Amino acid sequence: MRKNIKENSEVENEVKDEEDVPRKGTILIRFLPSTITISAFCVGLTSIRFALFHKWELAVLCIFVSAVLDALDGRVARLFGQASNFGAQLDSLSDLVCFGVAPAIILFLKSIHLLGSVGWGVCMFFTVCCALRLARFNVDMLLEGEKSGLEKKYFKGVPAPAGAILAIFPVILFFQTNNYIFLHPGFMSCCLFISGLLMISTVRTFSSKMIIISSGSAVIALLAISFFIICLITEVWLTLTVLVTLYLILIPYGIYEYKRSQKNEALLETTTETPPEE
Repeated sequence: MRKNIKENSEVENEVKDEEDVPRKGTILIRFLPSTITISAFCVGLTSIRFALFHKWELAVLCIFVSAVLDALDGRVARLFGQASNFGAQLDSLSDLVCFGVAPAIILFLKSIHLLGSVGWGVCMFFTVCCALRLARFNVDMLLEGEKSGLEKKYFKGVPAPAGAILAIFPVILFFQTNNYIFLHPGFMSCCLFISGLLMISTVRTFSSKMIIISSGSAVIALLAISFFIICLITEVWLTLTVLVTLYLILIPYGIYEYKRSQKNEALLETTTETPPEE
């Protein structure tokens, strides 16, 4: 009897020891979201290096790659249940460099430096707007539980990655059309200024959370993603031009849809609160 009890206790101790030892897969999954964030950060810094050596196409592509990685890290964290405050703060710091500092430096070195102090002021304005937008986003994340279902479906203002891509849109148009009018410092400064205003604005833009892919439409979604990747490989600047143009069209449509949904919710609330007449 005593021998059986001793053997059982030894088995329990071995099980506890095995539970205490972290598994390699668990460790890799734990650091995967932060690894993606740091990769986006490094790619954003590399875009500045390419701009310093006048490799403009690679600099612009680095901004786009950073935006893709930024979209992945949060989803990977939520998928594996590894979302944390540390990861959120690291993501914001990375976004400030990749989408606030890097685009401003690229455009300043490309053309805006011809405006002198005014051009540098516009670049600083854009970077400050990006910092304010990220700070407001972090505060909103703390109040996520208090938001209504409608507010969770929309971003308040243009997200930092989208703002960065809108800022460098003139350079993308130049690569596609080879028209030097898009490189005019005045035009590029206006795009940079407007992109900064859109980031700190309160206009509602569509969130990726609204995209829900059911199991039945998974094949169609994969085909669409494959088609998009093929277009990027074959006609990268044309694809990016179409993509940014569609996003610009969606901004006023998102504002309209948000106001319409807001009115419908308010009407539904007044209808449910009004007692039926006897």
